Parts: sequence; structure tokens; C-alpha cells
Amino acid sequence: MTRPFAFAAIAAAVFAATPAHAVMMIYNVDPSAQCSQAARDITNLKSGLDYCDEALRDDVMPHRGELLINRGIVKFAMDDKKGALADFNAALIVNPQLGDGYINRAALLISLGRYPEARGDVERALQLGAVNIPVAYYNRGVIEDETGDYQAAYRDYKQALALKPDYAAAARELLRFKVRSTGAPPG
Repeated sequence: MTRPFAFAAIAAAVFAATPAHAVMMIYNVDPSAQCSQAARDITNLKSGLDYCDEALRDDVMPHRGELLINRGIVKFAMDDKKGALADFNAALIVNPQLGDGYINRAALLISLGRYPEARGDVERALQLGAVNIPVAYYNRGVIEDETGDYQAAYRDYKQALALKPDYAAAARELLRFKVRSTGAPPG
């Protein structure tokens, strides 16, 4: 029996056995897509984590580095910083070219007060040309802000906002700054 014919025969048998008033729903859930969605939207974190775990159990799953980054984002959002850091580290071992992975790990390192390491990750992300470059500049601005280099922080927040004009976090940080001219006073 050929494969298409076998499938048609099975489908016909299932539909014949299903009462006319019953509703049959067949669906397929892609765990890697659900993991990615949870990381992107920061919603349904518990089920998103389960989907990430399920996807990563598949030994032939492509894009393992990206999946580990997504799971790290979900864990970070769930305040599992140790687990998130382990996932970010593992992802960057699997694929050290994931520029956005460095941005995410930098954000986590900032939350832990590990500014020199975070700065190194931001610089690496910028070298690699990460997709979320505005976030890299914002993260670097936070590092500079936290370490007292306010002029550099201001420049990086401005750069983040220039690259992404609707970047609310960068706009909010810029509101805290007062810019003064350092030139000679008017005569």
C-alpha cells in the first residue's frame, strides 16, 4: 500500500467511526515556534518554557543556539537568572556568532551588576552586527549610567533612540538628562 493511499484509508476509517455530531480537530504545535513566541512576547512563560524544553529534547532540532537564547529569555523573565545565564552561555558555545545572544546575556549581566562582562558582550554584539543594535546601545548606556560615565550614557541612549525612534526605554532615560553647553559664557 502506498503512503498517500494508506493515509487516505486511515483518514476514511477515522471519519467513518466518528459520529456525525462530533467535531474532530487535528492540529500540530511546533514547540520551537511556541518557545520563540513566548520569548518574543514575554507571555505564557510557563507553557513557553515547556515548549522550549520539548524542542531542545529533539536531538536533530536545527537552530539549537537560537532555541537556547529563547529559553534563556523566558527563564530571565521568570526571574531564573542562573538558568537564563546557563542557557545564554550554552547558546554562545553552540553558535558564537549569535550577536543578539550577547545582547541578551549583557542585559542579564547588567541585572547582576557584572558591568565589565556586560560591556564585553555589548561590544561583541556590535562587532557582529546584531539585529537588535538599538538594544545594544541602550544596554551600554545603562552600563555607563551605572558606572558614572553620564556623557557616554547620554550618547548611547541618543543612539538607541536614533536607530529606533519609538524606543520608549531610551526616551525615558533621556528625560533624566539636562544638557549644558561647555563653551565660553556669552559676553
